Amino acid sequence: MENARTLVNAGAERGAKIICFPEHWLLEYQEHGQLAIEQLCALATETKSFLVTGANYTPNVLPTSPELRVRSLVISPDGKRIGLQDKVHLSRTEKTLATPGNQYSTVQTPLGKLGVLIGNDAMFPEAARTLALKGTDLLCAPSKIGQASLDQWLLYLKTRALENRVPIIAPNIFRPPGFVGGSVIIDLTQDGGTGVVAPRIVASAGAGEKVLVGDVSVDRARSLRRDHFLNRRPTAYFGH
Repeated sequence: MENARTLVNAGAERGAKIICFPEHWLLEYQEHGQLAIEQLCALATETKSFLVTGANYTPNVLPTSPELRVRSLVISPDGKRIGLQDKVHLSRTEKTLATPGNQYSTVQTPLGKLGVLIGNDAMFPEAARTLALKGTDLLCAPSKIGQASLDQWLLYLKTRALENRVPIIAPNIFRPPGFVGGSVIIDLTQDGGTGVVAPRIVASAGAGEKVLVGDVSVDRARSLRRDHFLNRRPTAYFGH
């Protein structure tokens, strides 16, 4: 948690307004998960930033459904928990421990509407498209992806950004030797002559533990998404 505080402060000092952690970064700290969230709420207030807590094993507090979830919280700059997303597509190990979520939700902020894709959720086009159709302006994709799958993970992320016209913040865990980082921030660009839209990596961490900071244009993406989605033909799609 001290390391997390150092990294968040470093990001805030560089102007970050939305700060996202990777997936399962609190794995060894799981029994103190609620304490960690309280500390992150205080940290969001101190740094005046929105914090996306990554995604960690979290007991569901509802008495009617006490299952363990892989859960991400969105914390506002005044320290309030304003959003919650449970991982829908669990990994093989997670399936033995946790219960999957069953819906995708958005969080409205002054910076735009946020959505969260956790780990494997980015592999399924329906997940990102559901959030995009709900008006998501920025996707946070906290992940725990091994070194052998980094190329495929990046391809999924760039595809999700392009097909939905939405920027993506994707922090990946650094836990060597199997997990070497590789976090990226992806924005969109449009060729002035041809009008062709493409995903563009505006910041890349490479290997190691780093504070990755980058700018994305929510307004441009929103305009591109509106134009792109006007060409959709929902009545021709299965389960429209």
